[in-house]
Amino acid sequence: MQDHDIEKVLKAAGPREKPPVEIERALRESLRQEWRAVVAERRDRERRMALALAAGVMAAAIGAWLAVPYFTTPAQAVGTVALATGELHEKSGRFGHWARVVPGVAVKTGQTLATEPTGRGAITLASGISARLDQATRIRVEAADRLIVERGAVYVDAGADAAAAAPLEIVTPAGSVRHLGTQYEVRVLDGGVRVRVREGIIEWRMGSGSVTSGQAGEQLTIAGGRIERGRVEPHDQAWDWVAAAAPGIEVEGLPLTGFLEWAARELGRRVEFATPEVAREAASVVLHGSVAGLSPSEALKAVLTTTRMQASLTDGRIIVAARQ
Repeated sequence: MQDHDIEKVLKAAGPREKPPVEIERALRESLRQEWRAVVAERRDRERRMALALAAGVMAAAIGAWLAVPYFTTPAQAVGTVALATGELHEKSGRFGHWARVVPGVAVKTGQTLATEPTGRGAITLASGISARLDQATRIRVEAADRLIVERGAVYVDAGADAAAAAPLEIVTPAGSVRHLGTQYEVRVLDGGVRVRVREGIIEWRMGSGSVTSGQAGEQLTIAGGRIERGRVEPHDQAWDWVAAAAPGIEVEGLPLTGFLEWAARELGRRVEFATPEVAREAASVVLHGSVAGLSPSEALKAVLTTTRMQASLTDGRIIVAARQ
């Protein structure tokens, strides 16, 4: 049969009869239900895939969390708390809880130490360096030779022997400080940092990498990428908080001359004897007892009352003379 024959048959048959309305409605509803079932099945499949993906991500996150202790360096003890007045708190790690600390406990890497507005503290690092925290100060112990000051002020005493001074880097938001055997204060200010050098030499490194030095008696204020220099005497009242945070000294069996050297260093002064006779007598005196709980100036007065000597503080000097 050819195409034109088929066309004649179709014309002869006439238009097809439409199905009844009920049957058409039923067919449409059946198709609609089938379409909804197909769409629902697709959505369920996509939801199951998303849940499986989320479960996989969560499992990976939990696994990474549990694996952290195995792939991170464990905390190491790098010193001890030497003094805590008021309240000194610490927390370990990012998710640790704050806890109060007392003298004698270990200081560890990864630890954050903070003083309250009425508290001060001091830590002695394994290297022998003394780091003291002023009121409302917070630092993070990143390594045995690296402290990060987040707020407040830290005073560092690296010892009188510059050649034997252990290295230490103090990091601030504006840059970092390294020393060459010295005493200095680093204080974070609103919009900058101030460094006061009491003894020795420090190196200040800007965030840009440029390096400048500071000498004893200098004050460097760093703000907006600029450095302004000023003066501050080693015995200035600006250092009074440092003496208040000074760890005690054991005087039992200590020569008086050794004690005087300690007091002079803490007070930013030098010792002078009024006469050679007084100097010889001081060299022969051996101390007994304790000065625990006393500031350096209080300890100086208390110790000398047990001898035949007295001291006066004048123009950056501690003048020791015979008691009158």
